[in-house]
Amino acid sequence: MKVKITTHSGNEYLTDVESYDANDLNEKINDQSIITILIGNKIFSRIDIKFVGPVEEIETI
Repeated sequence: MKVKITTHSGNEYLTDVESYDANDLNEKINDQSIITILIGNKIFSRIDIKFVGPVEEIETI
């Protein structure tokens, strides 16, 4: 599954993840004892994450 990550610094990323659990990710983003978060194969500063969500993939014929 692909997810899109938008940061407060203005960058946007697409990355593949095995599974997407919004509740788990929300807990990590709001946990002040965590400094970085691994999403797919990318590492983000917890405080820089603005948005994370699944991307709807459109099949082309």
